[in-house]
Amino acid sequence: MRVLQLIDSLDGGGAERMAVNLFNALNRTEVVTSFLVSTRREGILKDEIENKYNYLFLERKHTFDILAIKRLIKFIRSRQITHVHAHASSYFIGSLLKMVLPGLVLIWHDHYGDSEFLNNRNYKILKRCSQKFDGIIAVNEKLLRWNLEFLKCQKCITLNNFVNLKEANKNNIILKGTQKIKVICVANLRPQKNHLFLIESFKKLDPENYSLHLFGKNFHDEYSKNVLKSLERRSNIFYYGSVSISKTLLRQATIGVLVSSSEGLPLILLEYAAAKLPVICTPVGECEKIVGDSGILIEVDDELALVNALENYADDSTLRQQNATKFCDRVNYQFGFENVVNRTIDFYNQCS
Repeated sequence: MRVLQLIDSLDGGGAERMAVNLFNALNRTEVVTSFLVSTRREGILKDEIENKYNYLFLERKHTFDILAIKRLIKFIRSRQITHVHAHASSYFIGSLLKMVLPGLVLIWHDHYGDSEFLNNRNYKILKRCSQKFDGIIAVNEKLLRWNLEFLKCQKCITLNNFVNLKEANKNNIILKGTQKIKVICVANLRPQKNHLFLIESFKKLDPENYSLHLFGKNFHDEYSKNVLKSLERRSNIFYYGSVSISKTLLRQATIGVLVSSSEGLPLILLEYAAAKLPVICTPVGECEKIVGDSGILIEVDDELALVNALENYADDSTLRQQNATKFCDRVNYQFGFENVVNRTIDFYNQCS
C-alpha cells in the first residue's frame, strides 16, 4: 500500500500536524510506503518531515492551477500511489485527482474545529466533492454524525489523533518573564480559541506571580489584531508567534490551558500530556473525553472558574504533579501511537 498524505500547508495547525505525524508514522511500518504533499504553502512543520525524498511541495498558486495539478498527477503516477488521504481543505484537489485517476482510493479527514457550531458550516462544495470520497475520517462523534447526514459518503469512522512530540527543536525558545507560575496556551489566533477571554481573565491574577505565554499563527485579520492590541502594556503576557512545539518548550511552563468555545480533537491537549503538564480546558469537542478527571474542566467564558483553577494549581504543587502524571498515563492509553496507526491502515483496506 502506497499512501499520500495531502495537506494545503505545513503551518502549525492540528490538521497539518496530523498529516505530518501520519506520514512519519506510516513510513515506520512494514505494510505502507508513505508520501506527503503540501499544495499551497510550506511552514514550520517542514522541519519535522523525516523522509524528504517522499515529500513534494506543489507550489499551487490558485484553485484551478493546471500546472500544479499536472505535477501532482505525475508524482502520484511515478510513485505508484494507491491511496490519497486528504486532510481538511485539501479535499478539493483530492476530488480533482479522483476524476483524472478514478482508481485512486480517496479518503477525507475532517478536522473541522468549529464542531460546536456545525449549523453555520458552509458545505456546498464539500458535499459535491464527497461523491468522490471512498471514506471519511472524523475527529469526533459530532463530526461523524454530521458527515453521515449531510455528505454523500457513508463509509465513515472516528479516529483519535496522536502525537509525535520531539524532545527538542533546533532553535529552542526560552519562555520570558521571571514569574513563578508560567501558563502556556498553544492555539492559532482564531476566534473559537477564545484568546480575548483568556487575556481578560488573566488581568485578575497577580502579575508578579503569573505569566501567560501565547503561541499560534497570526492571520493578520481583525481578530488577530484585537488579540495583539489587548497585549499592549501587559508586562506578564507574551506572544511568540507560530513555532514548532517540543517537549523542551512545553516543560518550561507550569500549566497548559485551552479555553476554546469550540474544538474538534485538539492535538495540543495530547502534547500537553506528553510533556506532563497539568491542564485546564473547556469541555468542548472531544476535550472532556481527552482530559476526563485528570485535569480541571471549566465552562466556556467562565472567568471566575478559570481564575480559581489557575490559583488552585498555583497553590498546590502536589495537585499539579498528580494531575500531570494521571493525564499523561490517560493519553498514552487512549491515544497510543500503535493503535491509531493500525486502525488507520485497517480503514485504508476497508475503503480499497
